[in-house]
Amino acid sequence: MNIYDKLKQALFLLLVASLFFACSKDPVVDPDASEKRVFSAHITTVYKDTLAELPSGAYMMVRKKGEGNVIGDESALFVRYSTLDLKGIYKTSSLEEVAKNVGGYSRANYYGPVLFEMGTYSMIKGFEEAMLGQREGADVRILIPSWASGYDYEGSLATNSSPVVYDVEVVSVIDDYERYEIDTLERFSANYYNGLDSLVEGFYFSSLEDGDGDSVKVGDRISYNYVGRLLNGFVFDTNIEDTARKYSIYNRETTYEPVSYEVADVGSTNSSGESVVDGFAKALLNMRSGGKAITFFSSDWGYGAQRQDFGLRQQLFFYIEVVNEDN
Repeated sequence: MNIYDKLKQALFLLLVASLFFACSKDPVVDPDASEKRVFSAHITTVYKDTLAELPSGAYMMVRKKGEGNVIGDESALFVRYSTLDLKGIYKTSSLEEVAKNVGGYSRANYYGPVLFEMGTYSMIKGFEEAMLGQREGADVRILIPSWASGYDYEGSLATNSSPVVYDVEVVSVIDDYERYEIDTLERFSANYYNGLDSLVEGFYFSSLEDGDGDSVKVGDRISYNYVGRLLNGFVFDTNIEDTARKYSIYNRETTYEPVSYEVADVGSTNSSGESVVDGFAKALLNMRSGGKAITFFSSDWGYGAQRQDFGLRQQLFFYIEVVNEDN
């Protein structure tokens, strides 16, 4: 073979190689591969065979069996929980004593049992899988990789970017949450307001001072002061500076003065698109200018299923003072 033939052969092989690489597909890279290796190694090394694997790929360990009601597909449950990373460093906690010990404690934060509802996507996938079938009083550790931390269980984006450890204590399990709310409000009324009757189901109102001005009506421009609490006394909002300072929720960027508001009907917004929760709106429409009142009501009259900083489906209590009418 002469030099020209060798050159032709080399060019041909080069062409074949270039076509091969041009037609070949890029290798598929699993974005979770690194996390899976770390997570698997952690499970094997730290926990050995003490964990049960769940369908999502999360793992769990029951540290204490409960003896109360069983968590079913549609149960509501109150839990206390903390989250940690794989090194055991705390990230968040609903327990006051934990927050005080590890840092991050604030009197403005709500510490107490947190409500979740099965079957409503209010829990990430691995968490809900682990809760199903547990009993009231159970203490469970759950290790949840990022791919099991979505809320929409059919391919949603992960909520966590890395594995998270949940330590969970099941405080109570409720099968009929609406009944639970009514019972809770009735007990609160009996304990603190001499058995005050509800005006309508789930809504209670009591005038402290009637006021000497006109009755508040839809469309009136009024000014009011308020304090918002949970039934356990936790203050979550106010426009009264002394109260905000007392309960450590003062914000220097907030102007503490009476709120000016064009009154809207229950369930409606005013001409500016503003609104208040239904229970607050109903209370205002039972007041007069210069009056003071308290109201407490079920979550259907409040924020409903919208999770707030203080939790989901909480019963609310408000002190309200209508300081004047502007029109």
